[in-house]
Amino acid sequence: MKHLEPLKLCLVCDDELVRAVVRLNCPSPHEVVTLSLAGLLDEQQRLSGHGQAVVAAAREADVVLVDWHLASAPVINTLCYQVRKEVRAPVLALCRNGPDERVAAIAAGADDAVTLPLHLPLLQAKVLSYRRLVEAVRAAAPVPGDARLPAARTFGPFRLDRRAHRFFIRGQEVDLTPREFALLEYLIANAGTLCTREQILDHVWGLSFDTGTNMVEVYMYFLRRKLEAFQLSDVIQTVRGLGYRLVLPEETSPP
Repeated sequence: MKHLEPLKLCLVCDDELVRAVVRLNCPSPHEVVTLSLAGLLDEQQRLSGHGQAVVAAAREADVVLVDWHLASAPVINTLCYQVRKEVRAPVLALCRNGPDERVAAIAAGADDAVTLPLHLPLLQAKVLSYRRLVEAVRAAAPVPGDARLPAARTFGPFRLDRRAHRFFIRGQEVDLTPREFALLEYLIANAGTLCTREQILDHVWGLSFDTGTNMVEVYMYFLRRKLEAFQLSDVIQTVRGLGYRLVLPEETSPP
Protein backbone atom coordinates (compact mmCIF):
# COMPACT_ATOMS: atom_id res chain seq x y z
CA MET A 1 0.00 0.00 0.00
CA LYS A 2 3.03 2.33 0.12
CA HIS A 3 2.27 3.76 -3.31
CA LEU A 4 -1.18 4.90 -2.19
CA GLU A 5 -1.87 8.40 -0.96
CA PRO A 6 -3.58 8.21 2.45
CA LEU A 7 -7.34 8.35 2.15
CA LYS A 8 -9.76 9.95 4.57
CA LEU A 9 -13.08 8.09 4.55
CA CYS A 10 -16.36 9.33 5.96
CA LEU A 11 -18.35 6.21 6.83
CA VAL A 12 -22.11 6.67 7.41
CA CYS A 13 -23.24 3.46 9.04
CA ASP A 14 -24.93 2.10 12.18
CA ASP A 15 -23.68 -1.49 11.93
CA GLU A 16 -20.74 -1.97 14.30
CA LEU A 17 -19.52 -5.04 12.41
CA VAL A 18 -19.39 -3.12 9.13
CA ARG A 19 -17.59 -0.27 10.88
CA ALA A 20 -15.01 -2.70 12.25
CA VAL A 21 -14.43 -4.32 8.85
CA VAL A 22 -13.97 -0.95 7.13
CA ARG A 23 -11.41 0.08 9.76
CA LEU A 24 -9.53 -3.19 9.25
CA ASN A 25 -9.56 -2.61 5.48
CA CYS A 26 -8.25 0.94 5.91
CA PRO A 27 -5.32 0.80 8.36
CA SER A 28 -3.15 3.80 9.22
CA PRO A 29 -2.15 6.12 7.59
CA HIS A 30 -5.67 5.97 6.11
CA GLU A 31 -8.34 7.53 8.33
CA VAL A 32 -11.95 6.48 8.89
CA VAL A 33 -14.47 8.89 10.44
CA THR A 34 -17.74 7.15 11.34
CA LEU A 35 -21.15 8.76 11.71
CA SER A 36 -24.63 7.35 12.18
CA LEU A 37 -27.05 6.82 9.30
CA ALA A 38 -30.01 7.22 11.66
CA GLY A 39 -31.37 10.71 12.25
CA LEU A 40 -30.09 12.33 9.06
CA LEU A 41 -33.47 13.99 8.43
CA ASP A 42 -35.85 15.82 10.74
CA GLU A 43 -39.65 15.51 10.87
CA GLN A 44 -39.97 17.80 7.82
CA GLN A 45 -37.64 15.46 5.89
CA ARG A 46 -34.92 18.10 5.86
CA LEU A 47 -31.33 17.63 6.95
CA SER A 48 -31.25 17.53 10.73
CA GLY A 49 -28.42 18.93 12.82
CA HIS A 50 -26.84 15.49 12.62
CA GLY A 51 -27.34 15.43 8.85
CA GLN A 52 -25.56 18.77 8.54
CA ALA A 53 -22.71 17.38 10.64
CA VAL A 54 -22.42 14.46 8.20
CA VAL A 55 -22.19 16.87 5.24
CA ALA A 56 -19.56 18.88 7.14
CA ALA A 57 -17.55 15.70 7.72
CA ALA A 58 -17.90 14.84 4.03
CA ARG A 59 -16.26 18.16 3.12
CA GLU A 60 -13.09 16.99 4.83
CA ALA A 61 -13.15 13.48 3.31
CA ASP A 62 -11.81 11.98 0.11
CA VAL A 63 -14.69 9.54 -0.17
CA VAL A 64 -18.05 9.05 1.57
CA LEU A 65 -19.18 5.47 2.21
CA VAL A 66 -22.87 4.94 3.03
CA ASP A 67 -24.19 1.62 4.31
CA TRP A 68 -26.89 0.73 1.77
CA HIS A 69 -30.42 -0.29 2.75
CA LEU A 70 -33.29 -0.09 0.26
CA ALA A 71 -35.70 1.10 2.96
CA SER A 72 -33.40 4.10 3.55
CA ALA A 73 -33.12 4.95 -0.17
CA PRO A 74 -34.89 8.36 0.02
CA VAL A 75 -32.79 9.35 3.03
CA ILE A 76 -29.60 8.28 1.26
CA ASN A 77 -30.77 10.11 -1.88
CA THR A 78 -31.16 13.34 0.13
CA LEU A 79 -27.69 12.90 1.64
CA CYS A 80 -26.16 12.27 -1.80
CA TYR A 81 -27.85 15.42 -3.16
CA GLN A 82 -26.60 17.61 -0.29
CA VAL A 83 -23.07 16.22 -0.46
CA ARG A 84 -22.93 16.58 -4.24
CA LYS A 85 -23.92 20.26 -4.06
CA GLU A 86 -20.83 21.31 -2.12
CA VAL A 87 -18.41 18.41 -1.76
CA ARG A 88 -15.91 17.00 -4.26
CA ALA A 89 -15.93 13.56 -2.64
CA PRO A 90 -17.85 10.71 -4.31
CA VAL A 91 -20.63 9.00 -2.36
CA LEU A 92 -20.21 5.23 -2.60
CA ALA A 93 -22.90 2.83 -1.44
CA LEU A 94 -21.56 -0.02 0.66
CA CYS A 95 -23.56 -3.05 -0.50
CA ARG A 96 -23.77 -6.55 0.95
CA ASN A 97 -25.37 -8.48 -1.91
CA GLY A 98 -25.11 -8.94 -5.66
CA PRO A 99 -25.30 -6.70 -8.75
CA ASP A 100 -29.03 -5.98 -8.41
CA GLU A 101 -28.45 -4.28 -5.07
CA ARG A 102 -25.57 -2.23 -6.46
CA VAL A 103 -27.73 -1.14 -9.42
CA ALA A 104 -30.50 -0.06 -7.02
CA ALA A 105 -28.03 1.92 -4.89
CA ILE A 106 -26.59 3.79 -7.87
CA ALA A 107 -30.07 4.43 -9.25
CA ALA A 108 -31.06 5.84 -5.85
CA GLY A 109 -28.36 8.48 -6.05
CA ALA A 110 -25.00 6.98 -5.09
CA ASP A 111 -22.11 7.77 -7.42
CA ASP A 112 -20.95 4.17 -7.36
CA ALA A 113 -21.22 1.03 -5.23
CA VAL A 114 -18.64 -1.17 -3.54
CA THR A 115 -18.67 -4.32 -1.44
CA LEU A 116 -16.61 -5.61 1.45
CA PRO A 117 -13.74 -6.24 1.75
CA LEU A 118 -12.62 -2.87 0.42
CA HIS A 119 -9.79 -2.83 -2.11
CA LEU A 120 -7.95 0.42 -1.46
CA PRO A 121 -6.29 0.81 -4.90
CA LEU A 122 -9.74 0.50 -6.50
CA LEU A 123 -11.16 2.99 -4.01
CA GLN A 124 -8.37 5.43 -4.82
CA ALA A 125 -9.04 4.99 -8.54
CA LYS A 126 -12.75 5.73 -8.04
CA VAL A 127 -11.88 8.93 -6.18
CA LEU A 128 -9.58 10.11 -8.96
CA SER A 129 -12.13 9.20 -11.62
CA TYR A 130 -14.86 11.13 -9.81
CA ARG A 131 -12.68 14.22 -9.48
CA ARG A 132 -11.95 14.15 -13.22
CA LEU A 133 -15.67 13.90 -13.92
CA VAL A 134 -16.48 16.81 -11.60
CA GLU A 135 -13.94 19.02 -13.33
CA ALA A 136 -15.28 18.07 -16.76
CA VAL A 137 -18.86 18.80 -15.74
CA ARG A 138 -17.92 22.16 -14.26
CA ALA A 139 -16.07 23.11 -17.43
CA ALA A 140 -19.11 22.26 -19.55
CA ALA A 141 -21.73 23.74 -17.20
CA PRO A 142 -24.38 25.90 -18.94
CA VAL A 143 -24.86 29.54 -18.11
CA PRO A 144 -27.25 29.97 -15.14
CA GLY A 145 -30.77 30.95 -16.09
CA ASP A 146 -30.81 28.96 -19.33
CA ALA A 147 -34.08 29.95 -20.99
CA ARG A 148 -34.42 26.52 -22.56
CA LEU A 149 -35.43 25.05 -19.19
CA PRO A 150 -39.25 24.86 -18.74
CA ALA A 151 -40.50 27.03 -15.92
CA ALA A 152 -43.17 25.55 -13.64
CA ARG A 153 -45.47 22.56 -13.91
CA THR A 154 -48.83 22.63 -12.12
CA PHE A 155 -51.52 20.08 -11.36
CA GLY A 156 -54.47 20.78 -9.08
CA PRO A 157 -52.97 22.04 -5.78
CA PHE A 158 -49.43 21.08 -6.88
CA ARG A 159 -46.84 23.42 -8.35
CA LEU A 160 -43.35 22.27 -9.35
CA ASP A 161 -40.80 24.99 -10.01
CA ARG A 162 -38.31 23.14 -12.17
CA ARG A 163 -35.68 25.88 -12.39
CA ALA A 164 -35.54 26.44 -8.64
CA HIS A 165 -36.20 22.76 -7.91
CA ARG A 166 -38.99 23.63 -5.44
CA PHE A 167 -42.38 22.03 -4.83
CA PHE A 168 -45.50 23.68 -3.40
CA ILE A 169 -48.91 22.44 -2.28
CA ARG A 170 -51.51 25.22 -2.10
CA GLY A 171 -48.66 27.70 -1.90
CA GLN A 172 -46.85 25.93 0.95
CA GLU A 173 -43.39 24.61 0.14
CA VAL A 174 -42.74 20.91 0.69
CA ASP A 175 -39.23 19.46 0.71
CA LEU A 176 -38.65 16.59 -1.72
CA THR A 177 -35.53 14.57 -2.35
CA PRO A 178 -34.23 14.91 -5.93
CA ARG A 179 -35.62 11.48 -6.83
CA GLU A 180 -39.01 12.24 -5.25
CA PHE A 181 -39.07 15.49 -7.23
CA ALA A 182 -38.33 13.66 -10.49
CA LEU A 183 -40.94 11.00 -9.68
CA LEU A 184 -43.68 13.53 -8.95
CA GLU A 185 -42.75 15.54 -12.03
CA TYR A 186 -43.16 12.45 -14.19
CA LEU A 187 -46.53 11.63 -12.60
CA ILE A 188 -47.76 15.19 -13.15
CA ALA A 189 -46.58 15.16 -16.76
CA ASN A 190 -48.66 12.02 -17.27
CA ALA A 191 -51.55 12.89 -14.95
CA GLY A 192 -54.69 10.81 -15.43
CA THR A 193 -52.91 8.06 -17.35
CA LEU A 194 -51.41 4.79 -16.17
CA CYS A 195 -47.67 4.94 -15.53
CA THR A 196 -46.31 1.41 -15.43
CA ARG A 197 -43.51 0.43 -13.10
CA GLU A 198 -41.25 -0.13 -16.13
CA GLN A 199 -42.01 3.34 -17.51
CA ILE A 200 -41.26 4.93 -14.15
CA LEU A 201 -37.93 3.11 -13.87
CA ASP A 202 -37.04 4.21 -17.40
CA HIS A 203 -38.00 7.88 -17.11
CA VAL A 204 -37.17 8.61 -13.47
CA TRP A 205 -34.15 6.37 -12.91
CA GLY A 206 -32.99 5.97 -16.51
CA LEU A 207 -33.20 2.18 -16.25
CA SER A 208 -34.62 0.18 -19.13
CA PHE A 209 -34.68 -3.01 -17.05
CA ASP A 210 -36.09 -4.17 -13.72
CA THR A 211 -33.61 -3.82 -10.87
CA GLY A 212 -35.11 -6.82 -9.07
CA THR A 213 -36.01 -4.62 -6.07
CA ASN A 214 -39.14 -2.77 -4.92
CA MET A 215 -37.41 0.60 -5.34
CA VAL A 216 -40.41 2.25 -7.06
CA GLU A 217 -42.73 1.10 -4.28
CA VAL A 218 -40.37 2.46 -1.61
CA TYR A 219 -40.27 5.91 -3.22
CA MET A 220 -44.04 5.94 -3.73
CA TYR A 221 -44.46 5.19 -0.02
CA PHE A 222 -42.21 8.07 1.05
CA LEU A 223 -43.82 10.46 -1.45
CA ARG A 224 -47.31 9.58 -0.19
CA ARG A 225 -46.18 10.15 3.39
CA LYS A 226 -45.30 13.74 2.51
CA LEU A 227 -48.68 14.26 0.81
CA GLU A 228 -50.56 12.86 3.82
CA ALA A 229 -50.02 16.11 5.73
CA PHE A 230 -52.25 17.78 3.12
CA GLN A 231 -54.75 14.89 2.95
CA LEU A 232 -53.57 14.22 -0.59
CA SER A 233 -51.92 10.80 -0.36
CA ASP A 234 -54.79 9.30 -2.37
CA VAL A 235 -54.02 11.39 -5.45
CA ILE A 236 -51.47 8.68 -6.31
CA GLN A 237 -53.56 5.63 -7.14
CA THR A 238 -52.09 2.14 -7.28
CA VAL A 239 -53.27 0.13 -10.27
CA ARG A 240 -52.65 -3.31 -8.88
CA GLY A 241 -50.20 -5.36 -10.90
CA LEU A 242 -49.65 -2.56 -13.42
CA GLY A 243 -48.42 0.71 -11.97
CA TYR A 244 -49.66 4.09 -10.74
CA ARG A 245 -51.93 6.95 -11.78
CA LEU A 246 -52.04 10.56 -10.57
CA VAL A 247 -55.54 12.03 -10.32
CA LEU A 248 -57.09 15.22 -8.97
CA PRO A 249 -58.42 15.04 -5.39
CA GLU A 250 -62.06 15.04 -6.47
CA GLU A 251 -61.36 12.05 -8.70
CA THR A 252 -59.86 9.84 -6.02
CA SER A 253 -63.02 8.04 -4.88
CA PRO A 254 -62.70 4.26 -5.40
CA PRO A 255 -64.30 2.83 -8.56
